[in-house]
Amino acid sequence: GIMALNLVTGPQVSVVVGEPAARDIIASQSITFESALATQRQKDNAAASVGTIYSTPDLSIGRAGREQAQVIFNFVDVVRADGVTDAGTRARYLHAIETITIEPQIAVDILTFTPAEFSAVKDDILRIVEEVMRQEIRETGVSEARRTARSQISFYLTTPQERVVTSLAPQFIVANTFPDESATEQKRNEAIAAVEPVLHSATKGERIIRVGEIVDAEDVEMLEQLGLLRQHTDWAQIVSVVTAAVLAVTVIIVYWQVFERQRMPSNRYLLIFAFLILIFTLGAKLMVPGRTALSYLFPAAALSMLVAVIFDVRLSILVTIVEAALVGYIAGNSLELTAYYAVGSLIAVLTLRDVQRINAFFRAGLIAAVANMAVIVVFRLPQDPQPVEFFQLLGWALANGLITASLSVAGLFFMGSVFGIITTLQLQELSRLDHPLLQELLRRAPGTYHHSIMVANLAEQAAELVAASGTLVRVGAFYHDVGKINRPPFFTENQAGLNPHENLDPYSSARIIMSHVADGLALARQYRLPDRIRDFIAEHHGDNLVIAFYKKAQEEAEISGEEVDSGRFRYPGPRPRSRETGIVMLADSVEAASSALRPDTEAEIERLVNSIVEGHLKAGQLDNSGLTLGELQHIRSSFIKTLKGRFHVRVRYPGNEEMMRQPMDAGISPEPHRPEPVPSQPAVEPRP
Repeated sequence: GIMALNLVTGPQVSVVVGEPAARDIIASQSITFESALATQRQKDNAAASVGTIYSTPDLSIGRAGREQAQVIFNFVDVVRADGVTDAGTRARYLHAIETITIEPQIAVDILTFTPAEFSAVKDDILRIVEEVMRQEIRETGVSEARRTARSQISFYLTTPQERVVTSLAPQFIVANTFPDESATEQKRNEAIAAVEPVLHSATKGERIIRVGEIVDAEDVEMLEQLGLLRQHTDWAQIVSVVTAAVLAVTVIIVYWQVFERQRMPSNRYLLIFAFLILIFTLGAKLMVPGRTALSYLFPAAALSMLVAVIFDVRLSILVTIVEAALVGYIAGNSLELTAYYAVGSLIAVLTLRDVQRINAFFRAGLIAAVANMAVIVVFRLPQDPQPVEFFQLLGWALANGLITASLSVAGLFFMGSVFGIITTLQLQELSRLDHPLLQELLRRAPGTYHHSIMVANLAEQAAELVAASGTLVRVGAFYHDVGKINRPPFFTENQAGLNPHENLDPYSSARIIMSHVADGLALARQYRLPDRIRDFIAEHHGDNLVIAFYKKAQEEAEISGEEVDSGRFRYPGPRPRSRETGIVMLADSVEAASSALRPDTEAEIERLVNSIVEGHLKAGQLDNSGLTLGELQHIRSSFIKTLKGRFHVRVRYPGNEEMMRQPMDAGISPEPHRPEPVPSQPAVEPRP
């Protein structure tokens, strides 16, 4: 999908507004067109030339101001006529008027005027207000109008009278005309409509932009009209891109189907794989073109390391080759960058060891950085580069290694949390025997703990023989029986002579035995075990019968004449859904049976293993596991080889049989009776 970004070719001419042109640009044809930019600029100028239109003066505002002044003067006359109140109190009455401000000196003047003097003051103020308010006063011209009011005082007034008129008259002057938005907009629209379209022309062969000239928006408009910036479909490019994408996808799909589908049947892993490819190819598309520093910082090796850890090294090598080719293609078929990504990524994958340690990723990243530097030396040194540029490239290569290592570690944790997969780092942490849940198992159910360790050893060797994940099998085996922590004495390996099932009916015993699966899943959730490990807990018994108690119930039913419901003696399942859980199911049964029966000849070991494998196979327990008959044969061989080493099979010498018939040392139980095979079940019942 990312390759489709290249299906449309880039522009024939690349320019940036505000930057100098890299070369002369010549008109490829003669053309005349209406310049939208120039025409719009003329319209903007025409609209700006129209000033704001105001309404005619509102005389009602002037009349209201004159009436307000008259009301105030009537109140002042009342205050002046008050012969009882002292002058200070009357002055405070004047100061209390809210609509105008009467300063202390003005109040004194008003109170000391004779009636004739104050009447002259009132008449002059009312005259000035009426005359000035008849003029057009805009909001921006109020100050000027008030200055005009001060200049129109009558010449016959005394100084105190003039002082009062100068103070009070301007306070009644306010704006009486306002912007008429509708009329203004109409006038501007008329001005815009009167603008003629602006035409631009170019003649074929004419130099449109000179080299070094600063490019403006109208230059870009001209280039667009000439078709020099118009993108067009290049069918040769389309065929090239589609072919490259199809080849890459085909190679990876074929490899996946042949080598990975059986080993990783879950679509979750295919989704993870597609997600990684998509993200890194998109990153390449964003960082690589242009041959800038980002091209050398692009952490292609992180993809290879993640694929190697999550999947395997073989797939990682294939992905490295394909990804390097695609990135080189994106970089304009750059052989240098193709080699840079391929060599660095391959070296990182091949030197990535001991991945359970975080420093292993940084070690591989640094080695990859050295390989990247070597590629730069190979391609750049013969070109006699500038020292500063050359050492910058080497610095970017070193930074690439550090970024690669950091991104790989972060990517592993991200994949584990988002996609629910189990990573190598998680497996390493879970495989530590000091894990709190394993320590709890050791304290409360030591027999089960020992059994789990033995199952892990048995299963891991078999898994490696059939190219399954040995580490995953080992860790899954460690935790498959943790549910027995809740009731240790009810399981054979934890019993010290006393068997509590002797006092229980078979139904109760079967319920207790089967509950260790549900109890184990509850503990897995409590200790936050990954889903992949929980599968071992849920699937290691499949939907087998708890055969010992089922047979006991049948025996009791024969006496009472009742029917036995086999469903009450069957594990809830599911049956194993992966090769790893299938291997652990077989190893669990083989280890339990061999510990109980302790075969001492090679023939007995072979019969034991074959009986158990055939029993599970006939019961259909392995139908969904993905294990083939050929792989089952390898697993049998591995089990037999491991058990032969464990039980130290030796040649029987004369007298051995007699010695074995002697009473055993204290503390060692005699060999238990071997139960008969049951149809469609393992011939030897594994311990509950």
